[in-house]
Amino acid sequence: MAFNMNRTWSQATALVRANFQLLALIAGVFMLLPGVVIYMAMPDLFSQMTLAEDPEQISALLASMAGPLTLFFLITFVLQMIGYGAMVALMGDARPTVAEALKRGARSLPTLIGSALLVFLVYMILSFVLGLVLVLLTGLVGAVGGQAVTVMVTFVLLLGLALIVLYVMTRLSLTLAVVVLEGRFNPVTALIRSWQLTKPHAWNIFAFYVLLVIAYVVISVLLMGVLGVIGAAFGQGAGSTFFMGLVNGVIGALVAMVMSGILVSMHQQLAGRSSSAIGETFG
Repeated sequence: MAFNMNRTWSQATALVRANFQLLALIAGVFMLLPGVVIYMAMPDLFSQMTLAEDPEQISALLASMAGPLTLFFLITFVLQMIGYGAMVALMGDARPTVAEALKRGARSLPTLIGSALLVFLVYMILSFVLGLVLVLLTGLVGAVGGQAVTVMVTFVLLLGLALIVLYVMTRLSLTLAVVVLEGRFNPVTALIRSWQLTKPHAWNIFAFYVLLVIAYVVISVLLMGVLGVIGAAFGQGAGSTFFMGLVNGVIGALVAMVMSGILVSMHQQLAGRSSSAIGETFG
């Protein structure tokens, strides 16, 4: 099937607009609320991190709260995976109720965790092997060409490794949609299916994600600059902490809604979808 960036974006935003209230409910509970809770539960930590200028001081602050932060982020990860799964299900062709969408999201959770663990395991193994190769190559180049050549070769190799990682992430980016929309609950099968779907248009999809990240960064910088001035009006106390937590939570919820719509739209294009189903959704 064909992949078109403009079509993906227009369909994704149309899906979000058509289901905005229900999506906002799910995103509010599973994305916004955890973002606000952590700011309110650990106001001193974020206040000190904002004021700290020394990276070592920030590292020490994070280390002192490693246990609670790890537990919180694990809980947040689980909630967000359920939330993403529910939002993808809600915008799929089956058109489930919110309760049914949440059930699909919860049912998909073990598969998504298994997929993430498999990818992480493969990543660690490849990182170890490629790290050894990198050390050997840089050592060999350093012995022949000197320090300047070593730095240049190291940079090129690390850049190449980063591109490989991003490419693989692109190929596996439809795993969530495959699990939720196609009901493929075997982690290996879901990963392979995503790899197959993205194969014909991998680089176009990669470019699409790059454009999304660039747009997100630019908008975030501008928005946080304006909101930072507003937040400063609250001072450095609990009011400022709550405001920034609320802002980050809202941004995270909106991004999750849009990304869920993009995954659904992309899956519909690459996996195929009947013209009647498209007409029912977009009119």
